Amino acid sequence: MTQLARFAPLYQVPITDATADVRATFRNTQKYDVDEAAPYFEEVTIALDVVTSATEAAVRQLVTHAERACHAAQTLRHGVPVTLSPTLNGRALSVAE
Repeated sequence: MTQLARFAPLYQVPITDATADVRATFRNTQKYDVDEAAPYFEEVTIALDVVTSATEAAVRQLVTHAERACHAAQTLRHGVPVTLSPTLNGRALSVAE
């Protein structure tokens, strides 16, 4: 939504209203001690509804640019290594991997 608002003036899309319904399916059996599989998202779906007087072509360009610029969507799409470095009272705290 932030990127949509940021780039709307670039594409001359006056936004009257916009909503995003974000849903995900995920595996979280380890969380409930069912098995040892780590929890992870299997799919994320974003239903974006834009209310505007702009043309369909302008909104299509805006939505494409906004999605391409969304750090969250791109990170989930490409994946990145995640490192945990906890400390306790200012000293490194070792944890099991």
